[in-house]
Amino acid sequence: MKNLLFIPVAAVLLSACTFTDDVVINTQPEGANVFVNSELVGQTPVTVELPKDGVYEIRLVKDGYKDATVDLASAKTNPFVKFGPLVDMGYYRELEPAPIEKGLTPDFLPATLGIDAFGDFSKSVAKADEMRKSGKITAEEHSYLIKTISDFYSKKQ
Repeated sequence: MKNLLFIPVAAVLLSACTFTDDVVINTQPEGANVFVNSELVGQTPVTVELPKDGVYEIRLVKDGYKDATVDLASAKTNPFVKFGPLVDMGYYRELEPAPIEKGLTPDFLPATLGIDAFGDFSKSVAKADEMRKSGKITAEEHSYLIKTISDFYSKKQ
C-alpha cells in the first residue's frame, strides 16, 4: 500500500519542479532575429524557455548591424537543502546572464578610430540621416544610431 501511495506523491512533487528557465532577450534597437544554437526562435523582444542544465549560444542578427553573440550557461544556485534526483536533473541551476539586454553596433562603424575621426564621424552621422530619410529606420532607431555613433567617436583610445 505504501508503494502505491509513493508513486503519485513522487509524480506530483516532480511535476511541480521546473527544469527550465524563461530567458528574456531584448536588443536596442528591437527587431533582431534571435538564434539559439543556430535555430531561429523569434525576434526581440522575446522570451525563450530553455532547459536549465544546458549551454547556449544566443546570436542576434539585424540588417544594418553587426551580429552579436551572447553565451548563456547554467550556474548552480546554493539552496540550504538539496535533494539528490533534483540536483542531477538541474533543478538547482539558473541560466546566466538572464535577462539578456544587448545594444547592437551599426555595421558601418569601424573597429577602431581612424586618423580622420571627425571626418569619419560626419560620414557616419550622414549615413544614419540618409537611412532615416529613406525610411529604412524609424525615428527611435535613428536616435539610437546617433547616440551609438557619438559614444564610439567620443571614447578615448
